[in-house]
Amino acid sequence: MVKALLKHEKKNAFVNIILCNDATQRELNKNWRKLDKVTDVLSFAWNEPALLGEIYIAEGQVKRQAPMYGCTYYKELKRVLVHGLLHLCGYGHHDKAERKVMRQKEIFYFNELWQKF
Repeated sequence: MVKALLKHEKKNAFVNIILCNDATQRELNKNWRKLDKVTDVLSFAWNEPALLGEIYIAEGQVKRQAPMYGCTYYKELKRVLVHGLLHLCGYGHHDKAERKVMRQKEIFYFNELWQKF
């Protein structure tokens, strides 16, 4: 799944994916983004030849928000993974135009590439 997205985005590097608890995610969010709260996914770009970056996913947060989006834990886990990968590929959501592009990419990858997994 990850390889398909990275190949489509013309990225030829590894990504570390770390599933962590809420406390770890909150601490990372506090230290790096100055936000003292749990978030579902954090991406840290390394931009090295062999390592694009790392994605940290808070399992507890994903489990709690899955019902809010009307989906299973596994489907929500895939959604936040796509989101994190897109950040590592250079996409953001700081303004309306960026949010639109990122959302279109999320929908494309989730619906076109990842439904078979």
